[in-house]
Amino acid sequence: MPQYRGTEGDLISVKEAKLFTARHQEQREAIEREGANNYVEAEFFGLETFKQLLDECGGEPVGFRVYYGLRNEIHSDGEPEVDEKGKPTPRLIIVPVDSHGVDLTGLVSVGGGLKDMAAEAKAMGNGPVCPHICGR
Repeated sequence: MPQYRGTEGDLISVKEAKLFTARHQEQREAIEREGANNYVEAEFFGLETFKQLLDECGGEPVGFRVYYGLRNEIHSDGEPEVDEKGKPTPRLIIVPVDSHGVDLTGLVSVGGGLKDMAAEAKAMGNGPVCPHICGR
């Protein structure tokens, strides 16, 4: 099992971050050409929501794991609407992780699944998305 210390990951330069994000942002035109308005540039997650997640997770978290997910959404000028008739839209799910690499929410458990998950377990998702809801 991995032994995480809470120091994993790197601080990267803004220049490098811009290179990563530019490649993704180049896909916006292609998505919109297909008649979809579900391009997601970013999601925002509040500090208070992180604190609440940590308070409720149990265990001893040393960091977070970010999962990539898809759900069908319809985007307009406001919040996205979850709708099976919508377009597959990338969304993030954030879970606290302990030093052994175990998701403290039970999102992913060895040999387990949704039926094994505690009913009160929480993960973070549904952040407001850019470009539809942005502070810039």
